[in-house]
Amino acid sequence: MTKREIRGYIYAAIAAIALANSFIFSKLAFSEVDFYQFGFFWFLIGTVWNFLYVLTMRHNKKFSFRASVKKMNKELLAVSLLEAVATGLFYYAILVMENPGVVSFIGNVGPVFVVIFGVIFLKESFNKVQLLGIILAIGGVFAISLKGFGSFSELLMSGSQYVILAAFLFSIATIIARKKRKTIDPAVLSLVRALILFMSFLILIIIMDTSLSISGRSWILLSAGSFLEVFITIIFAYKSLQYIKAFKTSLIISTKGFFALFSAYLFLNLTPLYLEVIGGIVSIFGVILVSLESRKK
Repeated sequence: MTKREIRGYIYAAIAAIALANSFIFSKLAFSEVDFYQFGFFWFLIGTVWNFLYVLTMRHNKKFSFRASVKKMNKELLAVSLLEAVATGLFYYAILVMENPGVVSFIGNVGPVFVVIFGVIFLKESFNKVQLLGIILAIGGVFAISLKGFGSFSELLMSGSQYVILAAFLFSIATIIARKKRKTIDPAVLSLVRALILFMSFLILIIIMDTSLSISGRSWILLSAGSFLEVFITIIFAYKSLQYIKAFKTSLIISTKGFFALFSAYLFLNLTPLYLEVIGGIVSIFGVILVSLESRKK
C-alpha cells in the first residue's frame, strides 16, 4: 500500500465518521425541534456551507461555476430532485426510528438497487459473485429491520420503509447520473440539492404556519450536524477520490453504520442488538462483493 493510498483511505474514513456523527446530531436536534424546523434550518445552513465550498473552488482552473450551471439540463435537475427527496426521507427515518446507526446500515441496500437498475436500464450484467453479494446485502438489511413475528405488517421496524425508499431514489439518481455527472461538478449538484430542500421546507414552514423560533442549543446541534454532513463529508469524500478508486471510497463510507452505532451508544445511550450488528456486517460484506465485481467491468 502506497502513501498515496493510505492518504485516500484516511480521507474516506474521516468522511464516514463525519457522516455517521451528523446522524447523531440530527437525532439530538429532533429532540429540540420538529421535522419542518429541522429541515428548514438544516438545509439553510447546508446551502450556506455548500455555497462557501463552491466559492473556495474558484481558484481551481478545472472548475467553473458558470460553466457547470450552463450544463444543467433536465437529467441533472432530475438527479438533484431525486437526491433531495431521498435525503428528506432519510432524515424522516432518523426522526421516527430509535437508533440512527440502524438507519445507516439499512441504507446499504442502495448499491444493490444500483446494480439491478444497471442491468435493467443500462444493459449491464452481473455474475454469480455479484448475485451472492445482492442476496447478502438484502439479507443483512432485512435482519437489521426485523422487530417481531406477530404479523407481516408488524414484521419490519417502523421507519425502515423510508430508508429503503430513500436508497431506491438515490439509486435511480445514480443511474441517471452515471454518465451525466462527468459534465458537471458534484459540488454544484450538491448545492442545487440543498437549495431544493431548503426551498421545499420553506414552503412547508409557510403552509404549516410553523414557528422559526428555536433555542441556542438547537442552533448549535443543527449547525454542527449540517457542517459535518454537507461540508466535511463532501470535502473528504472528494479528496479521497483523488487518491483511491471510487469503489474503495464507497466501501469505506458504507461502514458509517458502525461509527453511528458507537456514537449512538456514547451520546444517546442506545445499545445495538446483536441482530443489528450481525445484519450490518453481512450487508457490508454483500456490498463488498457487488463492488469488487463492478470494478472489473
